[in-house]
Amino acid sequence: MSIWISEFNGDFTQGTIVDGVDWGLGDDNPLGIVITKACDLEHDHSGFLMVAALEPAAEVLGASKEFQSLVKDSTDGLLKRRQWDALTRFLKDYIHNKNICRHFFFDPRPVLDMDCVVVDFQHIRSLDLEQLKSLEPIGQMKHPFIEQMMMRFTSYVARIPVDRPDDEEEQKYIKELAGIYTLKR
Repeated sequence: MSIWISEFNGDFTQGTIVDGVDWGLGDDNPLGIVITKACDLEHDHSGFLMVAALEPAAEVLGASKEFQSLVKDSTDGLLKRRQWDALTRFLKDYIHNKNICRHFFFDPRPVLDMDCVVVDFQHIRSLDLEQLKSLEPIGQMKHPFIEQMMMRFTSYVARIPVDRPDDEEEQKYIKELAGIYTLKR
């Protein structure tokens, strides 16, 4: 039994996992997940259906700069303890969806026969509701994961760019916040 998703129950709503979205990738079109608000669908307040792509988690995370920087000095796939611990922390942050980022992780097994996926908040399609007929619903994300995914989505797309402290200011803050602790030399 999956903690994240269940079989499709017949109600097309937010969190419904669908096949048949034309992402323009031919045979490589990924599955999608509905991100349109459930109330808009239920009360016919939406003229379009918003769908985000589901991408293979191992591929997406493995290709990231963060992952690559953590494994760059590995020898035949073997990592030193410190590298392994850092990689594990990085992956756990994704598994538990701790950070506001471009992706939301979940494991669709055993409902869907596929490896872990991430919802890609930058790979979105807005479909005319007429296209709903061409989509095949194949699963449903469970509560409260729907709400967690949507919170991550809205936080990600609503980010506001702000100025950051320069390196000198940052070092001053680190020293102040670290208190009596410093780097052992």
